[in-house]
Amino acid sequence: MGMAGGAWAAATDTSNLTVNATVENVCAIGSGALSFSTLKLGVNAGAGTLTAGANHDFDTGSTISVVCTNGATAAITAGLGSNAAASSRKMISGTDLLGYELYTATGRTTVLDATTGSIAYAGTGTASAVTVYGRITAAQLAFAKKGTYSDTVAMTVTYTP
Repeated sequence: MGMAGGAWAAATDTSNLTVNATVENVCAIGSGALSFSTLKLGVNAGAGTLTAGANHDFDTGSTISVVCTNGATAAITAGLGSNAAASSRKMISGTDLLGYELYTATGRTTVLDATTGSIAYAGTGTASAVTVYGRITAAQLAFAKKGTYSDTVAMTVTYTP
């Protein structure tokens, strides 16, 4: 390099900076509450009989929040609950039990569990509400004793990291 007019001439050198990142799949599932509210048999007062519509199932649904990395696929499953008996879900009030079931869709044909029925989930990078459907059959209610029943069910989201 030489001096031009008494000053050094500017020189440059260029190289590349490599920038990279690895994004891994991650998912999280929130808690929720599924309430059947207050249930009672339909009876004909003074007749000692059930009303015509008394023998029906009681259905409800509730949402849980799920979030996964955009593009991640996941399966949402449910445990049997704290009071399960012989692979059947039960709510408890004192020592009394009330059977119920959880389902993957509003038609209530596929049981939501850890082996046979799951809810497929596709991640978008933002939290989404996923609906869990519940049912107490008329037969279960007919044998239930008065009480406030409850159960705790572990909800799981399974994905590939």
